[in-house]
Amino acid sequence: MSHLKPGTLCVIVGGCPENLGLIVEVVCHLGMYDGREDAYEIKTVTSRKFNQMWRGTKLVKGYSTEAITDRYKLRPLINLGDESPMAESQEKLDELTI
Repeated sequence: MSHLKPGTLCVIVGGCPENLGLIVEVVCHLGMYDGREDAYEIKTVTSRKFNQMWRGTKLVKGYSTEAITDRYKLRPLINLGDESPMAESQEKLDELTI
């Protein structure tokens, strides 16, 4: 899986059942962290606390707006088929220099 950049919006697709479908923002890529192969620090987009979080070996009501999770539990939100604004700008610059 590709690395996610800070600021990327993602939907949670795995992990704590009550967090599935939650939209989050990537804070940073941590890599190997606390037994995880590809960890990310994430935060809720709405500033609401996560519905569930692990505290030790128990699932508890969320107590934070930030968490650490595995990459495979995140799916980035993208518009398939849309070019990035940067690609459009580069095309216009290329036309001007030809």
